Amino acid sequence: MTSTRISDALKAVEIPDGVRPSKPVPFEQTEEYRETLRRMRESSLRKAGLRGSYMSARSDVGERVCALIESGRGAYLWGEPGRGKTYAAAHAVRVAVERSKGTKPPAKLVSAKHLLDSIRDGFNGGDRDALRRAETVPLLALDDLGAERPTDWAIETLTGLIDARTAEGLPTIVTSNYSLGQLRELWGGMPGARIASRLGGACERIEVTGPDRRLR
Repeated sequence: MTSTRISDALKAVEIPDGVRPSKPVPFEQTEEYRETLRRMRESSLRKAGLRGSYMSARSDVGERVCALIESGRGAYLWGEPGRGKTYAAAHAVRVAVERSKGTKPPAKLVSAKHLLDSIRDGFNGGDRDALRRAETVPLLALDDLGAERPTDWAIETLTGLIDARTAEGLPTIVTSNYSLGQLRELWGGMPGARIASRLGGACERIEVTGPDRRLR
């Protein structure tokens, strides 16, 4: 039987009333597609340093930080522990990730201590690109500044990092339990004064107040 005769035979088949061949569902409307998007989003957020509740962080202070980032300014968030400083920084990082359409990581949240440890390990055969990535990522959120040991090397490395990002016009979010004045005194001398001055020039200072979120 030729293909034409097969076609004619199929046309002759009577389809019962109320029965119609189902149309294929576009892949974009399937649960499989939605699950794929969810996994891709979570993977991107984890690469940006977000975990747990930080992956869905939303805060008013975070919205204010986003507006500063849009204008090319950084933010220095300071206040007592548990006030939501890191949560606000995570909000801004999440927004940067979700708005990104490129393949390059758009943002990174990392503690100052962890970053310094990674840079130091690079001298001993570890991650040699940690500093370069921190200098070039479009948005860097440096968490808990002041918790690290204020050695000359640490202060010099962090000052160089802020200088490099400022020179490239890349915004930086910094969180700390200390105001810039307190941080300057904590680190002491000219090195402390220098990095405090750099941060003051690159970032809008925002004191984060309110009740301790962790004790609610």
